[in-house]
Amino acid sequence: MAAYPTVLPPEIWLVVLESLALPLPNYVSTWKGSPVILKSSPDIRSLSSVSRSFLQLADPYRFQEVHFVVDRFKPSTQKILQIEELLCLLERRPGVKLWIRTLSIGLNDGARAGATNFEKEYLALEPKIQKVVPELRRLRLLRCGYMYFSSSLLYGILRLPHLEILQLGDFQFIQRTADETPSWIGQTESPLRSLTLKSLGPLSTSMKEALIHLLQKTTLVELTHWPSLYPDQRESRSVNLFWVISTHIPDYVFTSLQELDIRLPDSNAAIQHFVQFGARCPNLISLIIGWNSLEDSLKEAEDQLRRSSLAEHPFPALREFDGPLALASIFVQGRPVHSVISDIWYGSSSDESGTTMASDIAALKPSIPLRVLHLAAPEWNEADIEAIAQHHPDLEELVYNHSGRELMGWSTRLGDAVGKLAKLKTLTLEFIEYGVPQALSDKLSDDHQTIAEIRSLCPNLQRANLGWLGIWELRP
Repeated sequence: MAAYPTVLPPEIWLVVLESLALPLPNYVSTWKGSPVILKSSPDIRSLSSVSRSFLQLADPYRFQEVHFVVDRFKPSTQKILQIEELLCLLERRPGVKLWIRTLSIGLNDGARAGATNFEKEYLALEPKIQKVVPELRRLRLLRCGYMYFSSSLLYGILRLPHLEILQLGDFQFIQRTADETPSWIGQTESPLRSLTLKSLGPLSTSMKEALIHLLQKTTLVELTHWPSLYPDQRESRSVNLFWVISTHIPDYVFTSLQELDIRLPDSNAAIQHFVQFGARCPNLISLIIGWNSLEDSLKEAEDQLRRSSLAEHPFPALREFDGPLALASIFVQGRPVHSVISDIWYGSSSDESGTTMASDIAALKPSIPLRVLHLAAPEWNEADIEAIAQHHPDLEELVYNHSGRELMGWSTRLGDAVGKLAKLKTLTLEFIEYGVPQALSDKLSDDHQTIAEIRSLCPNLQRANLGWLGIWELRP
C-alpha cells in the first residue's frame, strides 16, 4: 500500500497544506480553553482526521501553536497537572519541539498566582521547564503569563536562534541560592524585536541585570508596557519601567526602537521618567498611549505633560499617534505625524476646562499634513466635522464614531464640510454602542443620490461607511 493516499508526492501535499493553514484565531481565546490547545486552522484539523497518512502530513501544522492554559477558577493541583501534561507531551514526542513556532505558558490571571502552595509546586517543575523551553529551536513567539523566572531559564530563552517576540505577563524572578546568575554576554542570541512587559516584580540584582539586557538589545523594535489596572498584592510591589530606565541606564539611546505601546503613568514623577525616556528614542515612529480612566484625571495628566520638557525633546521621527485626543496635540505638535487614532472615548479636556472637541481637533498641528484621523465622540456634532475640514483638508482617511443617540443624516452643513475634504479615500461616520457599530434603523436607506453627491465632492473616495446608508464600495 502506498505511504500516501494518492499518487501525488508528499511535497505537493505540503503545498496544499500551506494554503489550508489560514491565519490563526486571536490569542485572547487561548487562555480560556483546555489544558493543552493546538491552535490550527479548522481545515488542518479536519484534514488530520481523514487518515493516518494525512495526520502525519498535517502534524507540523497542528503543532505550530501550542498553548498551555490555566483557569484561575481551578484548584492549584489541577494547574500543576496541566503544566505536567504539556511537559509530558513534549517529552513523548521530541520531534514536536522543532515544529512549535508559538508557545504560551504560565497563568492567565495574576489574582491567584501568588498562592504559597502553588509556588512550591511550581518550583518542583521548574527544572523541566528550563530543560524543555530552550530546546524549542524554531520558536518564534513565546508568551509567558503569570509565572516566575530563574536567571538561567531566561538566559536559555534568549539563546533561542529564531525567537523574535517575547511577551511577559509578570516579570519576576525566583531567588534561590542554587540559581546562578549567568553572564549576559552570549556568543549567540535571539533576534528579539518585540518585547511586552506587564508587571515588573521587586527589582532584585538578577532581575535588574536581565531587564537591562532585554532593553538594550540592538534588535529591539517594539516595546509594550501595560501594568495592570487592578494590581494585586504582588503587583503593588512592582516597579515602573521608566523609572528603571532613568535610574539604571540613564544615558542609553534606544536607536532601534520604532514602536512604543504603553499605559501612561499616573504620577508626576513617573511621567517625568517617561518624558526622559522619550528624549532617547530618536527613531520612534509609532506611539500608542492608553489611559487609566478609572483613576486620575486626564486633565491632570495633560497638565503634567505640558509642564514637562517634552516639547524641548521631541520624538523627531514620530509618524503615528494612538491615544486620548486631549493628549494628541502635545505629542503631535511640530512632529511629522501623518496619522492620529483616538477611537476610544477617554473624555477630553472639555470635561474640565470648558473647551470642545472641535478645539482639540484644531490643536493638532503636526509639521506635515494629517492623512489619517480616527475619532470617538460622545455625541454626533457636525461642528466636529467642520473643524476637521477646516484644519485638516488633506485627509485621506476619516473615521468619526459617536456614542450619542442623536440621529445622523446628510445635510447642507455636512456636505459643505465634506466638500473641503476632496482627497478622502475612506469615510466612516457611525454610531457606536459598547464598542460595536450599530445600525440606526432596521432598514438602511438606498439613497444613491446622496452617495453620488458625496462622490462628486470627494472624487478619490473608494469606501463610504455611513451609519444611515450602510457600507458602499465605490469603483474608480
